Amino acid sequence: MKKIIISLLFTATPVMLFAQLKVFSDGKISIKRSTKNPYAYLAVENIETSYNNPYNMAIKSEIEFKTNEANMGIMSKSFINSPTSSGRNFGVFGTAGNATSGYNYGVYGQLRGTNNGAAIAGSTSDNIGFYISGKYAGYFDGPTVFNGTMTATSYVTSSDMRLKENVELLSENEDGSTTLGNVLNMNVLKYNFKERHDIPEAERDTIQAIEVSEVTNPEKHFGLSAQELQTIYPDLVYEGQDGYLGIKYMELVPILIRSIQELKQELDEVKGINADDKSQSRSIANGVNTAIATGNVLYQNTPNPFKEKTVIRFRLADDAQNAAICIFDLTGKQLKKLPISSGETSISVNGWELGEGMFLYTLLVNGQEIDTKRMIITK
Repeated sequence: MKKIIISLLFTATPVMLFAQLKVFSDGKISIKRSTKNPYAYLAVENIETSYNNPYNMAIKSEIEFKTNEANMGIMSKSFINSPTSSGRNFGVFGTAGNATSGYNYGVYGQLRGTNNGAAIAGSTSDNIGFYISGKYAGYFDGPTVFNGTMTATSYVTSSDMRLKENVELLSENEDGSTTLGNVLNMNVLKYNFKERHDIPEAERDTIQAIEVSEVTNPEKHFGLSAQELQTIYPDLVYEGQDGYLGIKYMELVPILIRSIQELKQELDEVKGINADDKSQSRSIANGVNTAIATGNVLYQNTPNPFKEKTVIRFRLADDAQNAAICIFDLTGKQLKKLPISSGETSISVNGWELGEGMFLYTLLVNGQEIDTKRMIITK
């Protein structure tokens, strides 16, 4: 039977004439080419080696490098021309285990030499190969998902100014809101993740090997609601290919930095209002304490100074009633009273309504003065 198999191999594949093919009594096949390449072992089933051999390989392949050609030690292709709704397809499948603890690799790649590249590379592109400007253990060209815990000693996001365009300072949001106000409107949540089974509902009955469970993952997490953040900073919300929303948490860091800068500016303004008048300073401090205690907060208007229009932001407690923003000139004369409700977070003021100069605006809730701030209208 072995002679028949060998005869068929030589008949169907003339290139084998340039190689030595041996079939051993234990079923192993050895192929040795006439070039300088060493043996490559091809396993029809399993290859069992003695424990004295520390490196057990089902297939060992080495090639003689040729310049400007695609040199592949092993090429595996498992591709169906037309999409199908059945079966499983693996280009490369690796399983390892029970060797020396810590030295088991399902798939292992090693980058050697001094030239750039990656030990393991992956891409969603149809092109075979892509340029890699560095030396990496792994390089992935396309969306990458980790369904589990990812651990890293550091996480770096590209931020070189040479890679950026349309750069603007985050000094004011398009709707006139302050970054601090937006941060204060973010609800921080704690929650559990549901167990995910990303299998279409129609296919679940036909897949017996996977149990569909609604058990909740007991690990607690802390974060924001992507749907809620989408109404404040839509650019920070990412919709995955599975239709679920994610948050670019790393990009929240600059927003938090900006909100701290705005808070520092407000504190500096509080400290700078008639610093010599200790009674007024005490009044301002009392106003800040009242705002914290009641949950009603008044923010600095933006922009300030302004000429045509400014926005005054505020936050009202759920039980706030008879609330209003009152605007005064420096003599204490009330110029405008703008009623507000707990469903609102800001009002707009036109510069032409008041004229040029410095003005004070106060948040009144239930007849109590919560806080007072200054605004300046220029020519």
